[in-house]
Amino acid sequence: MNSDSCFTFTCPVKTNSGNIALENLPVELSGLNAGKPLVVTNIAKVGRKAVRTLTGAFGDSGMSLGVFDSLGDKVDPALIEQLRTTFIEEEYDSIIALGGGTIVDSAKILNLTVSLKITDVRNLSAQTPVNRNLLPLVVVPTADATGLETAQFARLNGAVLSSEYLAPVLVVIDPRLTRGKDVKTIYATGLAALGRALESHIIAKENPFRQAYSFAAIRFIRDNLPAAVRNPDDKKTTLAVINAAVMSGCAFSGTEARPLHKLGQVFQEMLKIHPGIIMGMCLPHILDDYLHRDGNGLASLLHPLTGDEEFAQTPEAQRAGAAVSVLHRFMADLHSALGKDVPQTLREAGVPLYAIEDIFEVLDVDPNGVYLRSVVERIRDKTPMAEKKG
Repeated sequence: MNSDSCFTFTCPVKTNSGNIALENLPVELSGLNAGKPLVVTNIAKVGRKAVRTLTGAFGDSGMSLGVFDSLGDKVDPALIEQLRTTFIEEEYDSIIALGGGTIVDSAKILNLTVSLKITDVRNLSAQTPVNRNLLPLVVVPTADATGLETAQFARLNGAVLSSEYLAPVLVVIDPRLTRGKDVKTIYATGLAALGRALESHIIAKENPFRQAYSFAAIRFIRDNLPAAVRNPDDKKTTLAVINAAVMSGCAFSGTEARPLHKLGQVFQEMLKIHPGIIMGMCLPHILDDYLHRDGNGLASLLHPLTGDEEFAQTPEAQRAGAAVSVLHRFMADLHSALGKDVPQTLREAGVPLYAIEDIFEVLDVDPNGVYLRSVVERIRDKTPMAEKKG
C-alpha cells in the first residue's frame, strides 16, 4: 500500500466473545451509563431458552430490565411506535437485541426513534440524517445471524438507512446462543458472512483496516464452517462462524452494495429467505464472472483462503484463478457434506415462478439489474456450478 493513500474506516462496535460472555453484560452497560435495558427479540425465532439465558446473565447485578419477545418477521412501524412509547414511559435507557436479521433492524429503528425523538416511523427514509450518537444498543446474535447486525445499516420496508451511529456499540457472542438449530441455519449464516467478506475484501485494497476484518472473517469461515455444518451443535465451530458474521458486517459497513449482497437482500426482503441461502447459490457464478471481467481483483482472496506459503508460491498472474478454484472446491465440499439439507437452486428452495417475476421487477430498477437478473436465471433450476466443478 502506498504511504500517501487516503482512506477512512469507522467501526464503533466493541466485541465480547467467548464462554460466559453474557455475564459481563451488566458491567459493560454500566460503563455506558446504562442500567435499565429493554430486551427486544422474537421468541419464535430464538426460543425461550435463549431468552432465559440472556436474562439470567443479569443475576444479582441489581439492574432491572424489560423484555419484549413478540417482534415479527419484518420491521413493523406501528409496533415500533408502541415500543417507543413503552420505552419512554418505563424510562429505559438502552436496548438489547437478541437474535439476528430483522430483530436487529427493529432494534436499530427503535433506537433511532427514541434517541432522536421521532414520533412517526413512517417519516424515516434513506435520506433521514443520523449524525449524532444514539442510546446504547447491544446486539446478542444467535445462530441465524446475517452479518448485517454489526453494520451501519437498518432496513425499513425496503428503505435502507445508513449511518455509523446506527451500528451497535457492543456485540456479545456467547456459545450458549450460537449453536445452530439445524444444518441449514449455520450454513446460511456462514455463507452470508463469507459472501460479504469476499466482496468487501476485493474492494478493500486501499483500506487495510477493512481488509483486516474481511481477511479474518474469510479465514474463520474457511477453518470452521465445514465442521459446523457437520455438527451444528458444536460450540467451538459455531461460535467461530458467528464471529465471522460479526466481522463481515464491520467490513461491509461503508462499502457500496455488491451483487452477492444485493441478491441476498432482495430474496430476504420479498420472500423471507435467509440471504446466505441465496448468496451460496450465486457465489460460484459471480466469482467466475468476476474472474472473466477483472481477474486481478480476486488475487488478494488467495491469501486468506490458503495461507502465507501457498499465496507466496503462487505466481501473481495465477492468484485470481487459484482463489476461485479454491472457493469452488470449498463450496463443492460443503454441498457434498450437506446432501439435500440445503437447496442449491431456486426450484429446490420452492420459489414459485410468479415470485421470480416479482424479483425481476425489483432488480430491473437497479443500475446493474440486467446482470443481477442473469444470475437469478442461472440459479433458477439448473445444475449448481459447484457440482459441475467438483
